Amino acid sequence: MCPPLRNAGDGETLTPFEDLITAADARLDLLPLETMTIEIAGRAFAIEAVRDQDRLLAAAGTFRVFPFGLLLWESGVVMGDAVVESLSLSFPGAVLELGAGAGLGGIVAAAQGAGVTQTDYCMEALALCRRNARANGVMGIEQRFGDWTDWRDASRYGLVIAADILYEPALYGDIVRVLERTVQPGGQAILTDPARTHARRFVDDLRSAGWTVEVEARRVPALPPCQPFEMVRVDVIRAAPS
Repeated sequence: MCPPLRNAGDGETLTPFEDLITAADARLDLLPLETMTIEIAGRAFAIEAVRDQDRLLAAAGTFRVFPFGLLLWESGVVMGDAVVESLSLSFPGAVLELGAGAGLGGIVAAAQGAGVTQTDYCMEALALCRRNARANGVMGIEQRFGDWTDWRDASRYGLVIAADILYEPALYGDIVRVLERTVQPGGQAILTDPARTHARRFVDDLRSAGWTVEVEARRVPALPPCQPFEMVRVDVIRAAPS
């Protein structure tokens, strides 16, 4: 369990994590959530998320952290497939999800029998992860607050996953440091990204830090709203420490 968190604007009062996530779950009811069915490895997962970014923008003005993670991105769906592929290779240890969002990757990993910890900076995202895990009958996932610029989890994991977190190059150094602190020897990190041009810099940063990195491009159906039969590219970035 992560430590208590400070209330916004209150330098003294500490609020327990469970109270914060309960309040965040109530705020989810203010958002235009929809349930989407995503098939991964022959199993249908019912994932509640925001489908339309414009509707999220219209509804999210009162949130302390803008909840982009409450959208289900194509990178999240690809991550589900990549998780099944990697766990079939028997990577040791537990699974850590960074920027969990709607939680699909971690839920898939737990459904495959892995011990999973999901982290996010947005409490609404962590609350949504819990909702989606319960809706799919997946138990035992732990949610924790995660700040890449002030990482406090000393645990090591056999597999660290992150879908669509490479949106801000200024955070790349922090993400590399988090991976260095969390991926255990012999483990692996998997990141999925919608082929952002500047994500190449992150790959270069990992290689410069001594990681072995492979990038695989996949074409997948775009999630609605989109043009009929629209396909998008998602890169699967697999990295292993030296």
